[in-house]
Amino acid sequence: MDEATIRSKPRKARIAPEDTLDAQIGYNLRRASALALNDFAVEMADAALRPVTYGMLALIDERPGIRAAELCRLLGMKSANMAPLLAELEERGLVERDDHARDKRVQVLALTKAAKAAMPAWRRQVRRHEDRFLQQLTKKERATLLRLLRLIWTEEE
Repeated sequence: MDEATIRSKPRKARIAPEDTLDAQIGYNLRRASALALNDFAVEMADAALRPVTYGMLALIDERPGIRAAELCRLLGMKSANMAPLLAELEERGLVERDDHARDKRVQVLALTKAAKAAMPAWRRQVRRHEDRFLQQLTKKERATLLRLLRLIWTEEE
């Protein structure tokens, strides 16, 4: 072999196993998240719902009359980011905004009749998506994953 051939061969870097990309939690979370988002988009294409808009509708369904500010807090969103999404859901006839009975500066949110009727089917679709996405995990592993993920993002109370 000549010197040019020897120099062009890639050298294997000496990287500790715990420092490889595949061993990094963030990388694996991003890969899992991308897979989940893509599958969610396919499952919910007919409803034209994204994870964030579905999350908004699900919480409003669970807490009718919720204040917009509380919805922001529960979803970890800024009001400026939520405002256009609420406007979109309102334009689509899925959410109604009303002034609070005692404080006109506060908006309360509720699902429209159409959204209330659609919500059970949307929840089934999301369950199908999660079952498909998590098919390699046992029921116990799913519960463990959920518990660990909540530990990461929830604040101590």
